[in-house]
Order: sequence, then C-alpha cells, then structure tokens
Amino acid sequence: MNKLLYILLLFLPFLSVSQVNQKDAKGQKQGVWNKKYPGSNTFIYKGQFKDDKAIGEFTYYYESGKIKSIIKHIPNSNLSFATFYFENNAILSRGFYENNLKDSVWYSYNLYGALSSKETFEKNQLNGEAIIYYTEGQIDNNILIPLSISNYKKDTLNGLYTEFFSTGKIKKKGVFQNGLKDGEWLEYHPNGQVAQKAKFKKGNLHTWVYSYDKNGLKISEVFFQNGTRLKGKELDLFFENCTKNGIDPND
Repeated sequence: MNKLLYILLLFLPFLSVSQVNQKDAKGQKQGVWNKKYPGSNTFIYKGQFKDDKAIGEFTYYYESGKIKSIIKHIPNSNLSFATFYFENNAILSRGFYENNLKDSVWYSYNLYGALSSKETFEKNQLNGEAIIYYTEGQIDNNILIPLSISNYKKDTLNGLYTEFFSTGKIKKKGVFQNGLKDGEWLEYHPNGQVAQKAKFKKGNLHTWVYSYDKNGLKISEVFFQNGTRLKGKELDLFFENCTKNGIDPND
C-alpha cells in the first residue's frame, strides 16, 4: 500500500502537467492553458478556456515575472475588462474590450500614477472624445488640467480641437475635417489675448493670417493661397485677377 502511494506521488506532477494546454476531439482549447518564454520558467500567460473561448481571468507577465496585464472575461458576453501594468506594478492603462477590440473609454497613466489620457474607442479605433492631460504636479496638487481635447471618427481627427496652457487657459482651437485643419483657427497668448488668426482649407493655410502681440496690437498680416504664401507683385496680381473675374479672394 505504501509502495503504491509512493508511485502515485512520484507521477503526480506528470499527471498534472498532462491536464494543461489540452484540446478536445474538435480541436477546441479546454481547461487551463499557459505558455512560457523560450528557455525560461517564466510564464508569458496563464488562463483558462472553455470550448475555445477564454473564460475567467487571464494573467500576462513580463520576462522578469512581473505582471504585465490582467484580463477579466465577463461571463455570457463578448466583453472583458483589461488592466495593463508598468513593470513597477503601477497601472499603465485600463478599459473594456469587446470581441478582443478596445470598445469603451480607456484611461492611461504615467509611471507615477498620474492620469495621462482618457480616450474613447469603438472597435479598436478612436471614436469620440480624446483628452490628453498635464501630468506634472497632478497628484501633489490634486488637480486635473487638460493639455488637449480632440474628437475622432474612425481613428481620424474630426471636429473641434482645443489645446490648453498648463494654467487651463486656451492656447489654440479650431476644427479638423477628415484629419485636416479646416476653417478658422485661433492661437492665444497666455494672458488670453489672441496671438494669431488663420484660416485653413483642406489642411493648407488659406487667405489672411493675422498675428497680434500680447496687448492685442496687430503686428503682421500674411496672405496664403492653398498653402502658398503670396507677396509683392504676385499678391497684387492675384487680387487684380480676382477683381476682374468676380472671385472672392477669401474663398
């Protein structure tokens, strides 16, 4: 009896290993699965499958053995909640996946725990509002100041874009259309006075660009036509042609 027990204990580790990384007769993953880095005893990941679908909690690791991410699969759904970590165990980012694609608001942090961005994803593409934050002094002062607020449609800038000084005052604002600056863009001095007024057409400077000092005094004006600066005789000729042909030079 003791001899039989000894033999069972001897082969128990091999029996346990045989229950890992198994597929059923249909070739579907079942039960506990894991994988190690080549030539190492450090796991790349540990988790479980049922009928080829990840279930429960999956843990991924750095080569150092530190946790890289934890993915929690939500029962009876295609959703999972992911938390990614820096190698010092601080949170790097977190948010939901749907069908293994980012699909929710995702939060990202710097190495010291300050919130660096808040971005909206749909089917793994930026879609909606994206905010980038100033991280310096955020934790000590318990204040959240955006560096920029932008809007996306299918991973492309679309809509209002606003950039800020670290004081929270507006630094720059304008509109993107299909990833290109379009219409009027304004830049500001730290005191809130307009520093520059410019218009864009399909990403190119178009018509007058006015610059102002911090007291609101105009200091320069430059004319562009589809991204090309016109001056001197070239500018005079352009306006003459516009007048002759009834063309609005600002169009």
